[in-house]
Amino acid sequence: MATFEQLFPTFLQKCAELHELLRIVAFMLFIVGTILLVVHGFSAKTLMLHMVRMFVLTALLVMLPQWGNQSQQLLQTSILDGLGVDPSQVHEQYNQLLVIKRDTGNDRSWWDIIGDLNAFTVEILITGILWLVGQFASLLLFWAYIIQKFILFTAYALSPLLIGFMAIRPLRSVGSRYLMHIMGVLIWPLGWAVAALITQGILDFMTDPSSRFFDPTASFYSLQATVGVAVVAFWIVFSTISAPVVIQKVLSYGSLAGGQLISGAFGSFFQTAATTAGAAAVASSTGLPLATVGAAGMAAVLSTLSTAAGHGSAGAIIIAGSGLPPRAARGRPGDDITGDRSVRDLIAKTKGHYY
Repeated sequence: MATFEQLFPTFLQKCAELHELLRIVAFMLFIVGTILLVVHGFSAKTLMLHMVRMFVLTALLVMLPQWGNQSQQLLQTSILDGLGVDPSQVHEQYNQLLVIKRDTGNDRSWWDIIGDLNAFTVEILITGILWLVGQFASLLLFWAYIIQKFILFTAYALSPLLIGFMAIRPLRSVGSRYLMHIMGVLIWPLGWAVAALITQGILDFMTDPSSRFFDPTASFYSLQATVGVAVVAFWIVFSTISAPVVIQKVLSYGSLAGGQLISGAFGSFFQTAATTAGAAAVASSTGLPLATVGAAGMAAVLSTLSTAAGHGSAGAIIIAGSGLPPRAARGRPGDDITGDRSVRDLIAKTKGHYY
């Protein structure tokens, strides 16, 4: 695929021009910070610390975009490529685990051969499904890097103003938080690496052959692998989107990355299941099976993507756009839809108790 620099050359040029313009503002803020230091009195120690701070801020002012790009490239190559946890290659990881855990002994009965045929068929199907999931994850990862680049380059463009704030004592914390947020965006690959470790654990569960010792037909093993592929497919899509948000919380608030990812996955799963069921129920009223399946699938995808990003369930728009009235409105004509009558009755019952 094309790189960000090839896709958006004009955008990069404009960001660089804005960065150069704001450098003048940053140097003016440096002068203001020095004047405030002199006006409020200073010692040799405070003057030396101020000069060191000005040197560091000047280096950040000039080199921050270059240092950020190098750090991003280093994190990508050392974590995702170095650990071999690219989600687009999940089917290859699955096949490698199968080769490692497959029994290669010579004393095999005909029950083992039947179990191998069933397991082999399931493994072939799961490999194909994981290949499709990996391609979708690769597309998500590509756009995640595009979004990361957009955030970083706009942050670099405005960074001279916030770096200038760090030269003035009352505004120093604003600039520090700004740099921390940039650092949080830079370490997005670390979040994907943590999510990939959990993916590896799910793949270990899927390829565990221990159930085949007491079930020679491999029926339980097939069920285990089927459940595993559903979980890993949902997890890869969810974690590819949510991992950047989680890793920024880790840097900002000291949260636990694994706990945040797993709790978010459970919440997203239940929200997706509820939204999918609701969309299927709405579409089933049309009497068209394809419409029911399509609405349920679209609601599941939208809900997973939106909840993974920390927003509400976008799949609910399918239910909301069905044109059906609220559930309470489809009841009897005398139903209390707004709840006003219930509130009035409750007030009437309890009013005399306070006099």
